[in-house]
Amino acid sequence: MNGHGKVPGGGGGGAADGAPLRLKVVSSFKAHANDVTSVQWTGNVMASGSADKTIRVWKTGGRSAGQVELHEMSYSPMREHYYHVQCLHFSSFGNTLATCATDGKVVLWDTLTGSQITAANFPLPALMALRCCRISSDSRLVAAGGDGDAVALWSFDRTQGLTLLKVFHGHEATITCVCFSHDGAFLLSGSSGADIRVWDCRGLQDHALCVWRDAHDLGCTCMDMAAYRVSISNGDAAFHVATGGYDNTIKLWHLIAGKSAGDRSSSSAKFLPGGAPLLGHSADICSVRFANQTKLLISCSSDRTFIVWDPIRSCALKRVGPLTKYARSCCFSSDDQYVMAGFSGGLVGFWKILTDGEEDSAVQSITVGRDSTMMNAGRAVPFQFLDDTNAPEEFLCPITQEIMREPVVAEDGKSYEKAAISLWFQKHDTSPHTNLPVRSKVVLLNLNLKALISKWSLLQERTASEA
Repeated sequence: MNGHGKVPGGGGGGAADGAPLRLKVVSSFKAHANDVTSVQWTGNVMASGSADKTIRVWKTGGRSAGQVELHEMSYSPMREHYYHVQCLHFSSFGNTLATCATDGKVVLWDTLTGSQITAANFPLPALMALRCCRISSDSRLVAAGGDGDAVALWSFDRTQGLTLLKVFHGHEATITCVCFSHDGAFLLSGSSGADIRVWDCRGLQDHALCVWRDAHDLGCTCMDMAAYRVSISNGDAAFHVATGGYDNTIKLWHLIAGKSAGDRSSSSAKFLPGGAPLLGHSADICSVRFANQTKLLISCSSDRTFIVWDPIRSCALKRVGPLTKYARSCCFSSDDQYVMAGFSGGLVGFWKILTDGEEDSAVQSITVGRDSTMMNAGRAVPFQFLDDTNAPEEFLCPITQEIMREPVVAEDGKSYEKAAISLWFQKHDTSPHTNLPVRSKVVLLNLNLKALISKWSLLQERTASEA
């Protein structure tokens, strides 16, 4: 797939009902000396964190004739962490940026001046690597977690700094992800031990309000919560949550808020599955992010693809890749017109979501301003796609018509992409090839075909890099 092909689309506030979602790669450049671990775009400010221990911040200029001007702030890159930057997150208005790193420190930055507002070490006796951090929507709370069973919650004030409110204990493995509900009442955390826990940010209760112990078979890797709420069967409004895991799946959840009886300062909650798992990646999920104004979800994976989903209908709208680099983090722009992703090798890439009637030719580029503080400023590093149209027919899944990554053989003797045939068999008792009933839905991994596809893909990448 080259990023321009059409796939079945859906509604849910994203693409129009039945219309395809179209993406066009518009720019990429080398932003860091090592892997980009986290990216975010809020308002007209965007940031990237890296394993090279730095954080870079850009500001978007005017948009005209399909171009977006991108200028790195004069204070960028910011250097405070002395180990890999693992995660970063903006406040709602983009004037504050939280970062955390393997050095066990959380730092909050002023994005206007680049100055450090405050910092805190994780409140445990021993040095603990941090893996995730978040700022609440009202910018009053900050949370972080990492290599331990604990999640720390601070109150934040730009004049008084960080004040520790609570250390939540309960997980039995590394904390890989955290996020707040948009009203700041709840904090969610996920771990490599597969459990998700919901904590009370108001009553600061010692125990988790909800625990889902087997959220992902091999552990959770990432999570996010939508800005909108969804109506569920009993008429309640629920927060929409997405989580990714080492099991190659994305799962949707409903967080239903309530008040504790007789205690207005405390909260209660229910955490329940919110739809069918999203299948489409063939390796662990690195990042999931909801859109800001539309009901879309984006994910990226170690399989070197990213997918835009309709989380309301639980279906994929667009898959991009496989790329020659794998994305560690992805997000939408604040107006949901662009997708930003951070890649291995220090690359940052941008895609434009084409609107109805918008032609590819109308989208020109994101122009990176040249600044003496930038490394390789403005240097274009084009992504190379593996083009499905040149692949042997036997490498393409009969369902998706895309190159298979996990080919499996079904009872009808045909090979399919594992995720695609699994989803098919959830809804059908027939072969997608013959349309005849099947006696068994058991599939077997086609190791020979997988090896042939891998060999062909490597040859295509080598040819593209030499071109």
